[in-house]
Amino acid sequence: MHNNLTAVNDSTVAGLGRLARFFGFSEVMGRLYGTLLMSPEPLSLDDLADTLRISKGSVSMNMRALERWGMATEVWMRGERKKYYQAESDLWQVIRNVLDSRERREVQLALQVLGESVEKLQSANDELTAEEQELAKYYLERIDDLQAFFEFAQMALETVLGGQKTLDFETVTKIEIG
Repeated sequence: MHNNLTAVNDSTVAGLGRLARFFGFSEVMGRLYGTLLMSPEPLSLDDLADTLRISKGSVSMNMRALERWGMATEVWMRGERKKYYQAESDLWQVIRNVLDSRERREVQLALQVLGESVEKLQSANDELTAEEQELAKYYLERIDDLQAFFEFAQMALETVLGGQKTLDFETVTKIEIG
């Protein structure tokens, strides 16, 4: 293969490895995804292990994770008993899969925790001293800002993920930012 083709492939695979690490995934997952994405043909676990010079066990474990995230799929190859994989080439679909599986859950959890904090502060209000009530009021203001941020994030995620057919502009205009 021409040196420039090899260089482009190698830098793309390495770059996707670094990018994966930045987003909290393993570098190996990113490199595996990059190798599959840059391959015009599906690759076996052996092909991936040889290409990236990593163990077949590591490839197998990380490929299961890539499949869970919707970043790669197993494909059937006629006459072959080995497992072959190809990358999901629609990067917007990859982003939607990750956002749907990870970020949506985290935003919902943050909103739940904030809601519970508001309830705790409100239920304790009668038991607080005047000074503590002022601090609780300050906390509620801060939590209100955080809730507005996470509600906006939740709406943005729903819009990106297609959970809503149209954007509710009335709700967007009610959210105070900054």
